[in-house]
Amino acid sequence: SSSLTIPTSRMLKFLIVAVLLGACSAFVMPPKIPIKDAQAPPTPCCLPKQFEGNLHIITGTVQAGEGELSNVTARQSFDYTNMVMATEVLHPTPSVRIIYDYNKMMQYFISEGQCAAAKLTGKFDNCPFSRNATYLGSFYFGGMQGLMMDGYQLMVPGGGPYSGTVTFDVTRNGCIPVTEVIVSPPGWINPSISALGYVDITMGIRDPAVFNVPHPLCPSEPDSKMPSTGFGLGRL
Repeated sequence: SSSLTIPTSRMLKFLIVAVLLGACSAFVMPPKIPIKDAQAPPTPCCLPKQFEGNLHIITGTVQAGEGELSNVTARQSFDYTNMVMATEVLHPTPSVRIIYDYNKMMQYFISEGQCAAAKLTGKFDNCPFSRNATYLGSFYFGGMQGLMMDGYQLMVPGGGPYSGTVTFDVTRNGCIPVTEVIVSPPGWINPSISALGYVDITMGIRDPAVFNVPHPLCPSEPDSKMPSTGFGLGRL
């Protein structure tokens, strides 16, 4: 059916914005200890070709003059080799699956036995830091014996809901996403800030079936009422 009404649609908008990679949504951001010794910026890294992990997102937004807060936990699978990505909302319920197929430039929202489709925009790129990203510096995450991290900032132009300033922190060893912060553009009608944290990341795809689009449940054509997006980690 193409008339899927997602009960948590506003919250899911910010989930889509994530896509990977702020601070853990439910926790205080750990201190960043900057590296004092001057050093040349590292060569921009590329995210792993295939990986999975849990994503925590906390989003604050202002709608019609009132503040709102949402907290989402999801499981995400990234496959840049086959140009697909999958998100399964773990909290809150009801469960929602989102499948992104960059071969067809389509995304599918599956919930409670219903499915809606929407267009995708942008690129699915595991090397987002090599394009117009500003190196912010390096630091140890969690202390001097913590993870060596590199920070980047990227401006995403356009007037859509997924434009704004994005700050990424990735590990020096392996380019593993750890945190991402997304801030809406100045003067945006519904200003928002999202903090995302990536945890329990493993390499590879355990079960490729997570990318399977259920047919004939899911329509082959996009629903014009569903928002299109291409924003988030590796999807710029």
